Amino acid sequence: MKKLILWMTAVIFICSPVLFTSCDTVDNPAVDPSKEVNADRAAFEKILSERLARGAQDSRFESAMKSTQALSDFLNDLDENALKDQIVAFILKVLSGGQNIMMSDLSAEDKQAVETCLKDRFKMTDTELAGLSSYVLLDAYKTLNKLHLTFENGKCNVTEDAEGFLIEIVKPSKERSKFQILFGDGDDGICIFVTRASGVVPIALKVPKSFNVSLTTPAGNIMNGVINLSSTSSSSYVSLKSDDWKIGAQLTAKVNDRNESITAQLRHGKDGKYEVEASVGINDKPMIAVSARGLKAEYTSEYINSDELKQLRDMGPFFAAGYEVVKALKGKTIEELSVTLEDDLVISGSVDDVAKSLLALGNIRKLYGTNPGFKTIDAYTQELNKYVHFTVYQKSTKITAQGTLLTIQKGSKNEYQPGLALTFKGETEPQSMYENMSEEDLANYNKIIGNFNLLLKDCATMVENFSGKVKKIASAFKI
Repeated sequence: MKKLILWMTAVIFICSPVLFTSCDTVDNPAVDPSKEVNADRAAFEKILSERLARGAQDSRFESAMKSTQALSDFLNDLDENALKDQIVAFILKVLSGGQNIMMSDLSAEDKQAVETCLKDRFKMTDTELAGLSSYVLLDAYKTLNKLHLTFENGKCNVTEDAEGFLIEIVKPSKERSKFQILFGDGDDGICIFVTRASGVVPIALKVPKSFNVSLTTPAGNIMNGVINLSSTSSSSYVSLKSDDWKIGAQLTAKVNDRNESITAQLRHGKDGKYEVEASVGINDKPMIAVSARGLKAEYTSEYINSDELKQLRDMGPFFAAGYEVVKALKGKTIEELSVTLEDDLVISGSVDDVAKSLLALGNIRKLYGTNPGFKTIDAYTQELNKYVHFTVYQKSTKITAQGTLLTIQKGSKNEYQPGLALTFKGETEPQSMYENMSEEDLANYNKIIGNFNLLLKDCATMVENFSGKVKKIASAFKI
């Protein structure tokens, strides 16, 4: 799930200059009234103007921000160090109750699958595998079901009286927040090797193919959902590096009387390529959908660990998340990328170099507020154009335009940033999307961008909190 969230974050950030073209306000450029406007451009911009007017009055950003802030509050209140200590103690406790599986008792099919998992997960050699007689299998349903962790007054109390797996946070005001996982029957679950006891005995965790999750805070029921796992492997033992597997999530929440939903899916094929699909909807109406296919490991370990790429960690939480994704997947290209806004505007294309694109965006972000000159920003804009290729299609008018990025002035300051430019049928040069905007359209656009920036700030805080907590908690599994 962590990998899914981080990968979605990276995809959205790579697309951000295409989707929103700006992280600040822009002035209305001088418009030549005698200039004839292309018919396709005029029809496209008419629909765009109508959507900008509706978007400026949209309160969905407020709903999304309430959900994000509530989740951030929960993460802030979670004592990851206490949780880590309890996880370590719990793992050591349940190890004795785990099922000891003898390699000699496995079917030929399972034995081969287990050996593949151990090679991929722990880099075990054939000699080490030959000397391995057994491993431990933990069933998530049996070991975690009923486990209740309560954080109160700087302490973590552990009981086994819950329905499912429950993390409860009690504030001094006695307000309670609860995160719960209800596991399904694990008989037909998926087995994944997660750690090694004392660095020697492999431990596999058996996870049900489907389980429910929920988060309730003083602000209300923030999240309900279902997580689904599947694999085409004929064995229940799944290698995350070698097998064809899929994880999907369907999450819903009700905020400000609006029904919010997130659907996401990450798939890994036997060819080593990843696919991701994600969509956000409110009141059964799609707001944004993202899909990316064809990401495959290509970067070398030397480049992944280079000082150049490590700069992403210091460029803010989203770029740090992008670095973690690139480091984990080593995926250089995205062969097919598609972003759909409001089920009408479809931006599709490809990315030739994910890391280089993230670095260009990160460097532009670092320069905000420093009054960089045109040449400085344009160098990064052209680097993005080198790696990111896209077209724009408007469903309602059935009009397609070739997209590119131009360096534009932002606000009334002498600052610059990448901006979206389109070339329609019959045109020979790209034009900035702002060129024919009215004052009203521009005001609506800037209001939407302002709302988006507030949401982005909240999301950045949430991702930063989530990443930090996960890193500390994950270290508990390196026993």
